[in-house]
Amino acid sequence: MKVKLRLLPQEGLRLEGEDPPSVLDAPGEMFRCEQPVRYELNLMETAPNRFLARGRLSTVVRARCVRTLEWFDLPVEIEDFLGETEARGDEVDLTPLIREDILLALPNHPVSPGAPPWAARPPDGAGSGGGLWDQLDQLNIETKGPAFRRGRK
Repeated sequence: MKVKLRLLPQEGLRLEGEDPPSVLDAPGEMFRCEQPVRYELNLMETAPNRFLARGRLSTVVRARCVRTLEWFDLPVEIEDFLGETEARGDEVDLTPLIREDILLALPNHPVSPGAPPWAARPPDGAGSGGGLWDQLDQLNIETKGPAFRRGRK
């Protein structure tokens, strides 16, 4: 979202509206942005050529569940958005700040609210302590020698 400086009064400006989903440019493997980004922001100049935006952001992102691999709607609400930026030419561009906050709010491992808990368990026999872990448990580590004597008297 870009704001022309000539539209910005000295006391600041209240901005309400929505931007197209394309402003997010989310990674397509786990997330798809198909809904608009809604904003309610206050924009003010804090220093010459420096601007502060604070307010609320919201959207709905399509996310792929890590348990079921099904797509589901994931609401994203940022109640306390705060960003500072510089003017470029005759406008202030808030798009990078909005994109960053929303993308950082997305979970690393999205789980659908309807995903059954058993979907996250490994298949039978996997992760049961066999294989490599049994071999590591058998490892006999010598705790004597110069590396273990440092600092001891």
